[in-house]
Amino acid sequence: MKTPMQIMLSEPFQQFVLGRVAELGLDRPEQYVEQLLEEERRRRIDEYYMEKCREGLASGPPIPVTPGYWEELADRIERRFEKRKRKVAQ
Repeated sequence: MKTPMQIMLSEPFQQFVLGRVAELGLDRPEQYVEQLLEEERRRRIDEYYMEKCREGLASGPPIPVTPGYWEELADRIERRFEKRKRKVAQ
């Protein structure tokens, strides 16, 4: 669902946006603004995941990740969840 949003631009920016709309073959200025916002959203997501990757690489020496590792991790999480559930029920 789209809702209206009014944005006031100076004349030079209005001309720039209208020029870009024409260059890109878009129908309306809103489409151009939505493209810019989507690009920004994706860039920020990429930056977030890159930062998380850097944190992971800096977190210590690598460990072997095998199917058994994932099973053991799931078991630990399940045990922790069950322990918290029991605490809340008391």
